Amino acid sequence: KSFADADGHWCADAVAFVTARNLFLGVSETEFAPDSAMTRGMLVTVMHRLEDEPQGQGESFSDVPAGAYYENGVRWASGTGLVAGVGEGLFMPDSPITREQMITILYRYAVSQGYDVSQAADLSGYADASELSDYAQDAMKWAVGSGIFFSESGELDARDNATRAQVAQMLMNFGIR
Repeated sequence: KSFADADGHWCADAVAFVTARNLFLGVSETEFAPDSAMTRGMLVTVMHRLEDEPQGQGESFSDVPAGAYYENGVRWASGTGLVAGVGEGLFMPDSPITREQMITILYRYAVSQGYDVSQAADLSGYADASELSDYAQDAMKWAVGSGIFFSESGELDARDNATRAQVAQMLMNFGIR
């Protein structure tokens, strides 16, 4: 698939990779929106598609309406332990996902699939490593150590919103089928 706003963008190869596998759709027939924030609902939908959209047995959250495009992905991700929501029965599907949240979900996915997650990098070389949440420590060490992690700034930018381009690049780096 070709998108006018991804042609010539640094993520063009990653966009081609994820759209060829039908993991991502464009935001329209001609636009991918590579620099737009990835939402929590979008990410679980992508991960659900990665697994050929199995039936979800997990929790539905009070802010996940029946029939929403991400409903089945949320149920599946919840049931497999990839996500637990944000507390108080909420998932916040329309909120941007942070880079550390995205990496943590990808890490949990890798563990659930039996992938080797033993590679771990020393994060002390990143000036902003102290800003990384405790829950994301092992996941980020793995993502950096295994070459999955991608940063345009040279920092972890863990609490920054992940863009659609960044997520596409990290999924390509992950080496999905």
